Amino acid sequence: MKKNKKTISELPLIKMQYTSFSFRDHLGIQIFVYKWSPEQEQEIKGLICILHGMAEHGKRYEQLAEVLTAQGFVCYAEDHRGHGKTMEKGKAGWLYEDGMTGVIKDIHLVIEHMRDEYPNKPIFLFGHSWGSYLAQAYMQQFGSDLAGVILSGSKGKQALLGFLILILKIIIAFKGKDTESKFVYKVAIEPFNKPFKGEGSPNAWISSLEETVKKYDADPLCGFRPPNGYFLEMTRMMKYLWKRKNEAKIPKDLPILILYGSKDPTNNYGKDLLPLIKRYKKLGLDINYKKYENARHEIHNDLTRDEVTTDILNFLQQHT
Repeated sequence: MKKNKKTISELPLIKMQYTSFSFRDHLGIQIFVYKWSPEQEQEIKGLICILHGMAEHGKRYEQLAEVLTAQGFVCYAEDHRGHGKTMEKGKAGWLYEDGMTGVIKDIHLVIEHMRDEYPNKPIFLFGHSWGSYLAQAYMQQFGSDLAGVILSGSKGKQALLGFLILILKIIIAFKGKDTESKFVYKVAIEPFNKPFKGEGSPNAWISSLEETVKKYDADPLCGFRPPNGYFLEMTRMMKYLWKRKNEAKIPKDLPILILYGSKDPTNNYGKDLLPLIKRYKKLGLDINYKKYENARHEIHNDLTRDEVTTDILNFLQQHT
């Protein structure tokens, strides 16, 4: 992958403007959206739709947006259903009756709004963690509308996927889909922190930067345990996404950049991501990928932050 001539610290920063808006989707759910744009007159080079991960929210991507807006890109980040300011009281992680399909519809509405606000500008997706799976789904359905996709902290393989779906169905039959998923969280999420358990936080797996972890721990909108229904939808989505016939729907000329940390436990330190890269290559897709040594799950919030942001910006500039 080509290197940008300048590092992030050398790039000129322009004060950005922060605004927000909300809209009601087809189920009447109020979807909250953050927007960051250059404050002064500047040519708009492109638009970026940021898709956040599980148990976090879009505002956490403001630091990334600050660099991108300074270089002429307008950034939008919705709070997905059951997350951030979209979350209704007592409904953390709720995806409602149409689940992941409905979340994709919400994202499509945001992107249509972006297109209406800035006609004829290239649109990119940046998806992290759960957001990267949503991005995989989106480019299977609407890839021809995009100028490029960046997947961060993603994967393309999940052990015992069929078994997890069966177990979740049984749990839901007895406990309900909207109750906190203690079992799945214990067996699938808590082990992420095992290599870092001596660092004093159950969320040390997200970053090696103590500052990042402390902010996450202190954020009341982060770190909650989603309900059983969320995890059933997640596992079903993975099973659907990774079928060859669905991955074959991704346009072959759509540029895809895949980024991951060498110490990210969510994809087994990259081992569960490599099958996705291999499948995409076999399909003849336009992909580049990069591993960041010693970075954990949130590569954009780790010691690699400047390098990651430079690589993202380089990718965007290559395709505008």
